[in-house]
Amino acid sequence: MQDNLWNSSWGEKYLGISQEALKEISVKDHNLELDSYDKRAYDELLEVSPEMQNLVKAREGNVFSSLLRDVWGEFYKSNTDLLPEDRVDVAYRPNRPYLERMQEDPTVEQARVTTQMDELSSALATIEAGKKLLEEIQNRPDLDEAMKKAERSEKETEKGNNAVAEGFANLAQQALQGAAKDLRMAVRRAAQAGQEKADDLEEVLGGWGLEPGDLNRIPLGDRLKLAERLRNQRLKRLSDLVGRFRNLARSRQKHKVDKGRDEIHGITLGNNISRLLPAELATMGDPIRKLDFFKRYTERQLLEYELKSKEPLGRGPMITLVDISGSMSGHPLEWAVATALALYDTAARQKRQFMCAFFDTQIKSVVQFSPGERDINKILDMATIGVAGGTDYVPAFKLAMEKIESLKYRRADVVLITDGEYRMDEGFVKKLMEAKKEYDFRVWSVLIGRGGKELERYSNEVWAVSQLTEEVAGELFERAY
Repeated sequence: MQDNLWNSSWGEKYLGISQEALKEISVKDHNLELDSYDKRAYDELLEVSPEMQNLVKAREGNVFSSLLRDVWGEFYKSNTDLLPEDRVDVAYRPNRPYLERMQEDPTVEQARVTTQMDELSSALATIEAGKKLLEEIQNRPDLDEAMKKAERSEKETEKGNNAVAEGFANLAQQALQGAAKDLRMAVRRAAQAGQEKADDLEEVLGGWGLEPGDLNRIPLGDRLKLAERLRNQRLKRLSDLVGRFRNLARSRQKHKVDKGRDEIHGITLGNNISRLLPAELATMGDPIRKLDFFKRYTERQLLEYELKSKEPLGRGPMITLVDISGSMSGHPLEWAVATALALYDTAARQKRQFMCAFFDTQIKSVVQFSPGERDINKILDMATIGVAGGTDYVPAFKLAMEKIESLKYRRADVVLITDGEYRMDEGFVKKLMEAKKEYDFRVWSVLIGRGGKELERYSNEVWAVSQLTEEVAGELFERAY
């Protein structure tokens, strides 16, 4: 093959062309323009993805493998120019119609909104599109026969039978021309499979308040494993709930800020029509006083309300204490976790420390986030927590107080979610109330069930509910802000 050209120093010695330059101008085993960075990115995907490795091995030779790499490029690269056909090895030229159809298909362009220059999205789209494309080729006799002829062309090339190889490649291209409808349908279905996979990833991550780009610091292999983990039905169901609660929290908090904005602070002079006192507006009905109105308007001497914006003060950490006793299994735990993650989203946007402690009679798990931090592994640690034994508030509140005291920060919010009232001894309750006063933090409690008298001893507000609804969550989000 012509690839042997760069294995010698002939070009460098006699033509003044480097071996790398010779490599670049020689024939390629791909149809798409791919630079060295693209090739390294694809090789990394191939190295870390068993699914890609299985796809590469699914057909004899490297023809389908070459097509798979070009499909990856269609999803990943910002520039998807095709090489001139004479710069492509004859065995791989029959792949070209697949790429031409991909570039014509609007589904691919829609998918590229998500996949372009994103390693994870493009990888998942390629794997799914590759699976579908392989299935379509194997199930459509004309496409399968064309691929077999291209594979035979590759074998003949390796033997040095270039004329025979070119003949089989021409037969493969003719077969594809005769199967134009099947080819277009195969590409369309593959593209749709890729787009659905990319959209699914974006939707799932969106439920957790993330975007594919938020994971870029994680190695690609770990990201692929993470994406597989997110396909768990419980996590997908929970991500939907988390997404709704996060949007609800943002809406309620915005509503609260809007309600508290621009409160009347006093009376002042000016000419803001929207703030004028009713008595001033009444003068417009009198022809003589109307002239005086316009005079004072130009002099900014009209009586108007002085409004003062009520900006939220800086707050301390947000701490969520979630009861994971055995009776919290099922919907109560999912509701509690979704609520905790919506509160985490609030804390991240407000650049506040956030801690979530899961407890039964002792602390079982603690997840902490620094201000503004978004870590999908920590989020999933919260999402995959399971139920345990009985209930005891003391370890949870003790941990919360230690956190607040260690930060020496005032105005924290502590949220307790539980399904059973536990009576703490008077000595500990006294310490809790003293700490609340010293550090000016608030306690919000959600009790799943009846009662609440015990919690009212030290909580700023208690929601004792038999059903966990979005309305209950919304009230909590509006208060814990």
